[in-house]
Amino acid sequence: MNASSRRHTRYVISEGALLSQKIKGKGLVAGLLGWADCRVRDLSIAGAMILTEKKKGIGDAISMKLIQRNGDELQFEGRVVNCGTDHRSGNFQLGIALSEQAPESREHIFLHSLGESFPEAR
Repeated sequence: MNASSRRHTRYVISEGALLSQKIKGKGLVAGLLGWADCRVRDLSIAGAMILTEKKKGIGDAISMKLIQRNGDELQFEGRVVNCGTDHRSGNFQLGIALSEQAPESREHIFLHSLGESFPEAR
């Protein structure tokens, strides 16, 4: 992520905090492959750090779908800005820069109220 994005406060998304966490790539082939499970480790208004079994490359467009405990579905768009391997799980670790959301959208409200529900990453 660029220096500007790194300045945003990140929040730890604990296991079980969300009912469902999924990603999929953009494009024809990715659309055919559909959604894949992922694990959002932390989230900010600028981006997310996720673990997934699906290999993605830097610059790949991504859709991320999160379903909250109350059943609300949130969908974010973004691009992979860094990738690596999580040595504990063997999964791919992706840094995703999130696109801007409309100010009145549920996604925008969710991202700007992360501190009310999740602990700050240290």
